[in-house]
Amino acid sequence: MIDPATGMRAGERYNVECLERTPHFPGFFLDGKYYLGPELQTAVGWVEGQQFLYDQLDPTGEPVYPGRVAGTIENLTLVLADGTRLKLNEMAYDAPRYLPTEMTDDILNTSPLAPVRPIRPSPLLVIGAALLIGGCLLAINRLGHRRPVR
Repeated sequence: MIDPATGMRAGERYNVECLERTPHFPGFFLDGKYYLGPELQTAVGWVEGQQFLYDQLDPTGEPVYPGRVAGTIENLTLVLADGTRLKLNEMAYDAPRYLPTEMTDDILNTSPLAPVRPIRPSPLLVIGAALLIGGCLLAINRLGHRRPVR
């Protein structure tokens, strides 16, 4: 459950405003968790009450923010420990559209969501098939020229 004092709503994505000389937060908030990529596989931060906990580590492996608390969120504003205020902006987001599996190849070939690469057989496979077919034709040809034995 998202604390109403944060100003965030469930199901909405929010990114952090980027200003000069302030820490950069490249990801987004969604349902009280902070993600770096749109895949939503691993949250690297989360909101507990109004506190924003962020699992960012420095090169020595220690948390960048003491106790992992990057700041607090108040009315769609991230307030860092040093007092810096960064606005949270609602992100426009289109959910990915998936094509039903029953669609025909013609439709799939014209869809920007399903790029189709032509299948190119291996040159060795083509040579092998040609030799096999040639051998079969040669054998048939030789069998056809046999004279019956009396």
